[in-house]
Amino acid sequence: MEVWIDLSPLLGAMALGIGLLFWWQWHSARKEQREHVEALTALAARLGGTVSHAENATAWSAELLRPFRNFTGGFINWLGTERRPRFEIALDFERGAWRLRVTEASMERRGSNGAVTRHECRIEVTTAALPPVKLARRLYTDFLGRPLKPGDVLTEGTAVIKEPPVTVAERQGEWQRLWLPEPGNSQYAVFAHDPAAANRMFNREALEYLVENADALPFVLTFEAGLLYATMPHRIVPEALPKTLDAVLGLLERIPGAEPVENVRR
Repeated sequence: MEVWIDLSPLLGAMALGIGLLFWWQWHSARKEQREHVEALTALAARLGGTVSHAENATAWSAELLRPFRNFTGGFINWLGTERRPRFEIALDFERGAWRLRVTEASMERRGSNGAVTRHECRIEVTTAALPPVKLARRLYTDFLGRPLKPGDVLTEGTAVIKEPPVTVAERQGEWQRLWLPEPGNSQYAVFAHDPAAANRMFNREALEYLVENADALPFVLTFEAGLLYATMPHRIVPEALPKTLDAVLGLLERIPGAEPVENVRR
C-alpha cells in the first residue's frame, strides 16, 4: 500500500501528461479543420462559388461511386473502420456555362496508434451525356523517380479502370480496352462501353490536350451518366484546385459532344 502511496504523485503526473497529450491532439485537429474550412470558404468567394456542409455536401456521383470504395464493404473493412465515410464540405462553381462541384469526404480507420483519418476529394462537372469511359494516366517511374518494371500495375494503368462503372454493370454491358493513337496510348489507359463512340470523343485535339496537361489533370477520369468526375486520395488543396478545374474544363471543351447542361444535378 505504501508503495502505491509513494508512486501516486508520479502516476498522477503521468495521467495528467496523457490527458494533456490527448487534449493537444484534439485541439490541433480542431484548429487545422477550422483553418482548412476558412481557406476553402475564401477560395469559393474568390472564384464566385458557394460552400455547403454536411448533408448538403454530397457528391452528385455518390450513387455511381461511393466514397472510399476500396475501404468499405466486406468484413475486413468493417473491422478496420472507426468511423464510416461521410461528405463534409462541397464547393459549387459556375465557370462560364459549366457547373462544377468539388467535395471532400473523410472516414476514420483503425491504426496501430489509434484512429487514422483518411480524406478524399472529388471533382465533378455536369455535361451532355457521353459514352461511359474511364481513363487513367500510365506511370513509368515511382515517387522517387525510379523506373518501374515492365508490366507494373501503374505502368499498365488499368487496375482501377478495368471494372465497369455502375451504369454499364447494371445492364451487363461490355467493357473493353480502347487503344488510343500515339502518344495518347503511351500516356493513358482507357476502357469504354462503346469503343467506336469513345474513339470519336478522343480526337486529335483532345488527345494532344490530355498528353500536354497530364500533370494538371487528375490521374483517373470517369465519364458517366452526364458527369465527368474524378476522385483523389487527399483533402481539397486550395492552392492547386483552380489549375485542376481549368485543366478539366479545358479537356471537356475539346471533346466532341461535351457541352454544358442547364439542369444541375442535386
